[in-house]
Amino acid sequence: MEIEAVDVPDLWFELPPGFVEFNLHDDPESRILRMVDTADALFTSATQEQKLRFVAAGEYILQTMISAGAQHVSGCLLRMPGDKLSQGTLCVMIESPESGALRQDRHGTAKATAAQWRSVFPDAEVGLVMLPYGISALCIRELDLLIPGVLFGLDSPVPTTVRQAQFCVPLKTGPGAALFVFTTEDIKHWAEYLEVLGGVMKSIAAEEPSWPDGSAPEGPLACVEGASS
Repeated sequence: MEIEAVDVPDLWFELPPGFVEFNLHDDPESRILRMVDTADALFTSATQEQKLRFVAAGEYILQTMISAGAQHVSGCLLRMPGDKLSQGTLCVMIESPESGALRQDRHGTAKATAAQWRSVFPDAEVGLVMLPYGISALCIRELDLLIPGVLFGLDSPVPTTVRQAQFCVPLKTGPGAALFVFTTEDIKHWAEYLEVLGGVMKSIAAEEPSWPDGSAPEGPLACVEGASS
């Protein structure tokens, strides 16, 4: 008798309140229109140019994440003091080797990743952090991006600067790691975003969380699995 294989997630985590998971197979045009409607509803005092730049930058970051092989992408659309537009995007992908040992030295993997990041990104903040799930490498850096002008109806690309935090979390379920990447243009409110991201990272679990006392998480649950799961 054949036993049907069942895909088992490598990781579960909790999304903060206000974060919405994107359908990675959504039509980009429909997604942009929904983002425009949301921006119109939240930011009535913003100019159309401000809203357009906001939506176009968010869609470009989202498409970049999907092209990189993301298994999960979610984002938040927030109104900061002074009716300022603010957006953050969270991407999660599983990086699994095609061959190798079934188990890994998770501390060794995290340290090797941190060493590689220090070499590749000399201006970045790089270190190791201990999460409830286990050790993780952390890299925080700023990137200068050129957003295709076509998203704004322009011929020339539009420059922007984003700040990005990457967590490389070696898996308990086998070789490989989960890469959590958070990106925002709102560098002014980075401290607040980093606190929110910390909550996401502390919620990572190898199994689906349960609440026997009847309580529930503040935000929705999400999970990711590797291509070989």
